[in-house]
Amino acid sequence: MIPYIIRNFRGGFSDENKRGIPGSFKHGYSLDLHGRDDILACASSVVTVDSTTITDLIQFMITSEDGSMYCFGSTGSIYVVSGNKDDPAVNFVYNDEAGNIKGAAEFTLNDGLSYMYWATASQISRRPMNTGEKAVPWTNVTANYKTEKIQSSAVWHTMGLAMGQLNIANAEGLASITYANAFDPFDLNIRPGNLINALEERDDYVVLGSQRLDLSEEGHIWSWITTATNWVQKKRIPAQGVNALITTEMMLAQAGDSGEIFYSDFINSVPVARIPGGGKVNPGGVSIADDLALFGFYGGTYPGLWSYGRKHKNRPDALNYEYRLAQTVAGSSVTSIGAVTVFNGIPFASWGTTDGSTSDYGIDCVTTTTKANAIYEGLEFDGGSPHLSKLVDTIALLMSPLASGTSVSAKFKLNKEADWRYAVLGSGSTTFSVANETMALFNLGKPGRIIEIGAELNASGASTPEVHSIISYLSKEMFEFA
Repeated sequence: MIPYIIRNFRGGFSDENKRGIPGSFKHGYSLDLHGRDDILACASSVVTVDSTTITDLIQFMITSEDGSMYCFGSTGSIYVVSGNKDDPAVNFVYNDEAGNIKGAAEFTLNDGLSYMYWATASQISRRPMNTGEKAVPWTNVTANYKTEKIQSSAVWHTMGLAMGQLNIANAEGLASITYANAFDPFDLNIRPGNLINALEERDDYVVLGSQRLDLSEEGHIWSWITTATNWVQKKRIPAQGVNALITTEMMLAQAGDSGEIFYSDFINSVPVARIPGGGKVNPGGVSIADDLALFGFYGGTYPGLWSYGRKHKNRPDALNYEYRLAQTVAGSSVTSIGAVTVFNGIPFASWGTTDGSTSDYGIDCVTTTTKANAIYEGLEFDGGSPHLSKLVDTIALLMSPLASGTSVSAKFKLNKEADWRYAVLGSGSTTFSVANETMALFNLGKPGRIIEIGAELNASGASTPEVHSIISYLSKEMFEFA
């Protein structure tokens, strides 16, 4: 017998069906790829924090100096998330009658007060956050705080702190509020024909991501410093607009609606990953979680939280479908993800679902107490002889002692068939669940020219199976017409 051994898993999604970097695979979800051991294990599950109080899509989630997180909705509602990280509470605090909130941030001025700012189509409002005022709903909001030249044509009024001031996307311009509370509605202008969507601070610069007014297949990133009278650098991104920006080990941009993530340092522009099935990210739908860039993709085949990056320099940068939202797991259609952030060390994401004529909204968070069920689907393998049929005899999963209550299954495809099939144990079962065992041996006994091997990992509470390698045994005898 000839062994086909899969023992590396850190590579994440490959951008090809047959090959990729070591440890890459064709598909999978809820896999923890970044632990100390290079194994298959289940990532943490995602639970719904609230789906009743929230009545619109949360587009920005901002952590405040007061220790709570504030959520800004698409119809003007503002909510607060507070309490224990394992049991957070959501409460309504304010309704902005101007409607859709297109940007939000907290910024401290030289009067010693920390203010929460948010923008609707043509106005900016604010509220002091460190005065000790606890009234709910809020009573000390300054609505219409700034209205001068706030452009209603802006798709987003995304806000971000950079260069010691609060910067606000304002259609083709960048508005600003300084530490001394000076307001400029057009501190920078990137005309002609561009709309600012995303903001990010990189070193001493503010970086902008924009789309074209004519919706052509190009977006741009721009850099600027307050001492410059114009933008400093400009780089074209070959996709229909830059939707979101995030800087981890590298400078990343999500652009277009085909699931593409780009690296750009204003010299290079490199597409580094593409989400299978496409999708896009909102400006508030990116964050950093445990050194990795975390993107809230929606509008494609696989909505949820996708991570990109690496945790140590000797590991590869990996694209991973790390967290499926609770609604996806339950079978609902997640049609939008508005905001992603890390609060109290836990990733949070807002969502909207549409099932028939009913739309619901809410917030999910990653739980620290429960693992999710995971799947792994390997690359296509032909043994170097794609024209010859190979008899696949068995699939062996080599594991750490299997935790009580957990289980594993092995599955396969032959000759690029559409659906996965399960391999079976000697008992005829497709699920192995014997506690403390370190090998599960599944029978196949079928021929195929192209072979795909996969595994399913079923968690129990905080326990997960740990698969160290997957070994398939192929017959030495190959047949051209079998």
